[in-house]
Amino acid sequence: MLPCHVTENGVLIIHLQADLDIAGRAAAVWSIDGHLAAHRLAPVMLTLSDAPLSTAAVSTVVRTYRMCRTAGTPLAVVAAHAETRRTLEAQTGAEGLVVHPSRSLATTALSVASTPVAAAA
Repeated sequence: MLPCHVTENGVLIIHLQADLDIAGRAAAVWSIDGHLAAHRLAPVMLTLSDAPLSTAAVSTVVRTYRMCRTAGTPLAVVAAHAETRRTLEAQTGAEGLVVHPSRSLATTALSVASTPVAAAA
């Protein structure tokens, strides 16, 4: 299981090791899917360790992004290194994944994404 916890604001935070290998990818995706099911529609923050991303870790982040997007669940990804952010954003291309450099910026993005929009009169 991946380390995760739910904050007092209801945000599901999942920590993903950047050096994830191919064998661990399936287990990580399965674990993330289980967490998403258990915390339906809770905003998700996926935090990455500071190491360079493995191919399997990139794939896991992209897969998580697509799972959240399909479910309508807000997702914020946090990666401190600019190279990591560029790699992940390039992998999703026009799909629009934004990777934040800090947890505080990701928290702000999630609070904006989770705020209901008032219907136009």
